[in-house]
Amino acid sequence: MSTTDKVKLAGRYRLLAPLGEGGMAEVWRAADERMDRLVAVKILHTYLPPSERSRFFREVKALSKLSHPGVVQVFDIGEEEGRTYFVMELVEGGSYDRLGPFEDGLEGLRLLTASARVLEALEHLHQRGVIHRDLTPRNILVTPEGQPKVMDFGLAYLMQESRHFTRTGITVGTPEYMAPEQAKGLALTPQADLYSFGAVLYRTFTGKPLFEGENDQSVLYQHVYEPPRPPHSLNPAIPLEVSELIQSLLQKIPGERPASAATAHAVLEETLRRYRERLSATPRAGAGRSGHYPSGPARPEKLELRGTHDLSGQVAWPGELVAREGSLWVGAGQGIARLDLTDGSVHRQRLGDEVSAPPVVTEERVYVAAWDGRLTAMSLSGRPILSFPTRAEITAAPLVAELIYLPGRDGFLYALDASGTLRWGFQAGSELSASPTLYRGLLFVASEGGWLFALDPLSGHLRYKVETGPVHTALPARGGLLFIPTWAGEIHAFDPLTREVQWSFDLEGELWGAPALDERYIYAASWAGRLHALDQKTGDEIWSLPVGKVTAAPSIAHGVLYLGTEEGRVLGVEARSGRLVFEATGLGPIQVPPLPYRGALYVATLAGKLYRFA
Repeated sequence: MSTTDKVKLAGRYRLLAPLGEGGMAEVWRAADERMDRLVAVKILHTYLPPSERSRFFREVKALSKLSHPGVVQVFDIGEEEGRTYFVMELVEGGSYDRLGPFEDGLEGLRLLTASARVLEALEHLHQRGVIHRDLTPRNILVTPEGQPKVMDFGLAYLMQESRHFTRTGITVGTPEYMAPEQAKGLALTPQADLYSFGAVLYRTFTGKPLFEGENDQSVLYQHVYEPPRPPHSLNPAIPLEVSELIQSLLQKIPGERPASAATAHAVLEETLRRYRERLSATPRAGAGRSGHYPSGPARPEKLELRGTHDLSGQVAWPGELVAREGSLWVGAGQGIARLDLTDGSVHRQRLGDEVSAPPVVTEERVYVAAWDGRLTAMSLSGRPILSFPTRAEITAAPLVAELIYLPGRDGFLYALDASGTLRWGFQAGSELSASPTLYRGLLFVASEGGWLFALDPLSGHLRYKVETGPVHTALPARGGLLFIPTWAGEIHAFDPLTREVQWSFDLEGELWGAPALDERYIYAASWAGRLHALDQKTGDEIWSLPVGKVTAAPSIAHGVLYLGTEEGRVLGVEARSGRLVFEATGLGPIQVPPLPYRGALYVATLAGKLYRFA
């Protein structure tokens, strides 16, 4: 069948273009002229034997039992000139693995959210007696809105009819994603789908297959007998609890996997909740430094001042507000201040010198650095845990991952373990005043001397270095690009794998604060007094807005940019259009980024006042 045939099935489905073809059927993009919508039409090959025709009808039967946002929907079935077909939802988007590999921040949040939705879809299947048997990244498509759709049920069977299908001893499925019991031709339970999805997660999160071999039998043997490497050992950006969940899905014995997709989904939802809190507790919202926060005001145009707090100390560049589990933290003068959001009380913990870098808050610790060059870690209640001295002041937040990466203005990047013991040090040759970025498996740190260094996160070995010009602020990353903001006001879009600059843009003013990113644009404001929105892929300017002199980095949440200025203005700007939706004035100089958190916006001024807008 060709595009020139202009075939119309059932008098309503006009075939437009082929989407793909397999051994069983061909799939077409089509127009449903009766409903005025685009659909996908799967047409069975006429030469198929009866067994394959039965498989085709099993797919239709399985899909007809399902109605879920995470499962492709069947609209119709019919026969035309001896050819059987069925009509289903057309999914515009890419395969699931295109969401990976996992990167901390905006990209990671999207991947975790999509993973939770797939588990919801699997639970829907299993509750209705359907086992997919062939979950692969290509059989899970993701819409542009981020909704995954499980599809291709050609190998699916109904559990209540499974006796005929599971006692044949025949191995069916895709070897790279096949459960051990499936590889051995044994009867299957829903846990087989959980294993397959675990293999899909492994491939997507790490960028590498679970097992590799010279042939299918070699891969199947490893599924049955060989333990996989922990995912976080291949990609250090993967949170440990996510790595552990993936490993639980990949247990060799079905009974040792989660009891159901619903159980795995509950674990992942709690992981997601904690991950969102972790992003808000990390300067620039994660190791990818996107400045894109997971929560914030739902109606920014309705924001009003709801509270003011005295932090008892200056809050100056390069400080930042961070928040976790209902508490707000910020360096203020010679100490760190914590605002309890439940009762509005402010608690201070004094240090030996003025706080000179943003704090980082984990589930059990607060890391904070001071002008005396010392990194201090304390419990959430303020009990000292460790102290690490450097040879000059520290003006950048550490990156807390499996190791603690601390940049110093003494020109060294220190890698510490959880006890504060030095694991390795890297000498950059000049001051390091920007927090490191972890992206594409590499640790990036930029110096005031004008060099970008790409390091191995575990060993500290230099992979390569690139001359960039002096950098004073964090490097955000997304979509395979690292965005380098130079002190002179230039932004360079750098591909860390090819080591090539894709585009550059001159803001025409000193760049104190890191740019912010969403799914399409990069936003930056310089001392020249304008806020710019640029296309991440091309560097083309989308819009710009006069805002006044800016030291603080912009923050973004729910499609709105938040920015504080030296003139004491706080702005909320619609990210896609540049339209001003919120403004507060008269607050006094602002040098740290506003923090969107849990439906509110928090702004700290140089004078040490904290404002809450909600």
